[in-house]
Amino acid sequence: MRSTSRRAVLDAALALVAGGGPEAVTISALTARSGVSNGSVYHHFGSRAGLFAVLYGESFAHCMAALTPALEVEGAEGAVRAVVARYLEWVVGNPGRARFLYAAPHSADPAVKLGAFEPVARWFAARMAAGELRAVPLWALDPVVMGPAHECARRYLAHGFDLESSTRLVADAVWAAVAPVG
Repeated sequence: MRSTSRRAVLDAALALVAGGGPEAVTISALTARSGVSNGSVYHHFGSRAGLFAVLYGESFAHCMAALTPALEVEGAEGAVRAVVARYLEWVVGNPGRARFLYAAPHSADPAVKLGAFEPVARWFAARMAAGELRAVPLWALDPVVMGPAHECARRYLAHGFDLESSTRLVADAVWAAVAPVG
């Protein structure tokens, strides 16, 4: 029962975020939507911030798991383009989690996020060392590599723009940012 009620609270939080943003996630709204007691929410997460930390870590790991297989694509350019495409597909397929990642307070343990991002960082570091990609500091990978994808995803989530038809254009922009110089 413990994992069932924990999952119910996490699912309720995602649904509440999708309907009204993180502000909609209150303990009373969680209990009403999930069917668990106040005590159960506090037992599993300690607080609303604790719930957000777990949900952020889980959602970020879910996203990374979806795009990491793109790193297996042959060649640096193909893999970079595939990462962009997989990310945008993930946003379209998981709008609640994507909205949460963009809107939630960054309350996740940085070690959790770094752990999920580690395979991507390792892949990029190896390609940069081999001269297959432009050298970018690892701390800047997300804004440099995924910046255009993030901005398009935000606009899709806020306004419903056609994200899927923009994938190639976004992948072109990302490749141009990381293609080796010279």
